[in-house]
This record gives sequence, C-alpha cells and structure tokens, in this order.
Amino acid sequence: MIHPAKSVVVTSRGLALADFETDAPFPHAAAKSEAIAAEGTIEGVTVSSLIPHSDARGSLCELLTTRDGRIEPIVHVYQVTALSGSIRAWVYHHWQHDRLAFANGHFRIVLYDIRSNSPTFNLFNVFHLGCEQPGLLRIPPLVIHAVQNIGNTTATFVNMPTKAYDPADPDKCRLPERDPRIPFSPDSGEIS
Repeated sequence: MIHPAKSVVVTSRGLALADFETDAPFPHAAAKSEAIAAEGTIEGVTVSSLIPHSDARGSLCELLTTRDGRIEPIVHVYQVTALSGSIRAWVYHHWQHDRLAFANGHFRIVLYDIRSNSPTFNLFNVFHLGCEQPGLLRIPPLVIHAVQNIGNTTATFVNMPTKAYDPADPDKCRLPERDPRIPFSPDSGEIS
C-alpha cells in the first residue's frame, strides 16, 4: 500500500477556492488535432498531431480528448520506457486498436500490412514521432508493428489500447525483431 510521505494538519491562513484565478485559454485553442489517414497510409491507420503547450515550468501535451469528437472508450492506459536503441517488435493484435502517443524522445514506428484482404496489402509505413513531431498513432487490429527508440536517451511513450489487457488471455501475437520474412532492417531503417 502506498502512503503519503507526510501528512500534517495546519492552521488555516485564510486561503479559499475563490482566491484562485481561472486559466486563460491556450493560444492554440482553436486548432483541432484531427486524426487523418494520409495518402499512402495503411488502411485503418490514422495519425494526429499532438500540440504541446509550454511555459517556464515545462510543457503539457494532451494525448487524447473528446473535445474534437467521439473517441473509443479509454479502457487501459500504460506508459512504456524505451532505452536508447531498443526495439519492440514485431506484434499485432486480433481485436484491439493501439493508440500510441509519442510526445518525447525520437521514435521510429514501422507498420506492415499483411492482411491479404486489405486494399493496402504488403504496404509499409514508417513514422518518425516524438519531441520534434509529437503524434498519436492509431493502429488497427492485424497490422504488424514495431517501435524503436532511435534517440540517444531513454524515452517514453503511452499506449491507450481500445481493449483492456487480459493476462489470462493476451490479445498479442509476436515475432522476433529480426525475422527474415519481414523486409525491414532495424539497423539501417531501410525496407528491402
């Protein structure tokens, strides 16, 4: 069980909720972060720009919001820490969509469509997302994918899949990162 580091009752100094000022609107409040399927993108994949809001203390980056329209329910959220050069590959899911948010670091995300009935069958997509281009990538079921930290430091990303992970019945299928049937080199970043 987690407990507070300190818990102390102090005498009131007259502070009230009414003493606080309401935040001013973000300068980019009118800018929508629409999820789009750009030309050349695998069927069912969308990507949205994430807009960081910075001040003297640091930054805030919204990862997912209903403000711009309906979203699938948030049922499971987790953060992944990726060491420099690390690769998480290759995976796909039968039922869930991955919603991967990259707001820091430098990541290469590789998608490969091996769904034989897909209009984008055999298409590769390579995205570079992170601090220089923050983005939310939505990957549909059965599209295989890999995430590689191509930066020089440890970085994190967040996944908000559309189905909660069930350890007793995982919806995740894997292949080794260097499976010869996948014509992609994580070392060079080239498709062969």
